[in-house]
Amino acid sequence: MLLLLGRMPNQEVSGLRVTSTAPTARTVTCRTARARIFPGVTPAFPGTVNQVPPYGPRPGVRPVWLLIGPALAASLGAFLLAVTVGPERAAIQRDMHLPTSVIPWIFVAYLLPAVLAVPVGALVGRRWPTAVALPAIALLIPGSLLTALAPGSGPLLVGRAVTGFGAGLAWGVTAMLVTQVGARRVWVAPLVAGAVVLALGLGPVAGALLEPTAGWRWPFVLAVPFEVVALLATTVSGIIVLMRRASRPAQPPAAPLA
Repeated sequence: MLLLLGRMPNQEVSGLRVTSTAPTARTVTCRTARARIFPGVTPAFPGTVNQVPPYGPRPGVRPVWLLIGPALAASLGAFLLAVTVGPERAAIQRDMHLPTSVIPWIFVAYLLPAVLAVPVGALVGRRWPTAVALPAIALLIPGSLLTALAPGSGPLLVGRAVTGFGAGLAWGVTAMLVTQVGARRVWVAPLVAGAVVLALGLGPVAGALLEPTAGWRWPFVLAVPFEVVALLATTVSGIIVLMRRASRPAQPPAAPLA
């Protein structure tokens, strides 16, 4: 029997049982034929049996609750962009005695850094969403406070630029997270887009309602508590992700070769 079987490379003979530490040509041929007969079944090779993907059974799919903080920050960024449109802009010019040539820069100083930050938030947030969302929201808070407390045009424009950069990061990482929730993006994408559009509409309305009674600075002040909520939500969701990753079971050992 041993003469019929022959000795193949990397084989060991123990009694009448032949064990192999490497796939033979006949084994590879059989697996190839099986793959042709059953195209949906991938043949298992030694060392790959019963192995679990390192990021779970559905790699690349993120939980929807990971969007809570970044989506809120993206909505606040849209609100802060639109709040200076309408009566708010005229009130800022009147209160600070600004020339007409400076007024467009209140909008440009916000929008230009935001546009530059969107691809950064999308590219980096594709792999590390929480690591991008946290600095984004952290920029929104001091930017809003600096804008609200600005004594002149210089601090006002700096505050707008800081807030705009944070908003752009939030927009980029939120858009990337929406694409990573799997089949649930069918309803998640319209929900997030609707929240951002609603915030864009509420910006000028809030400015028009608060400016005659409380002043033009109050919309920026009122945005800070919501930014803190977004920061806390992002921090908690990031901690949960780290805890779930740490508690994930170790990869099972490969099945013994027969």
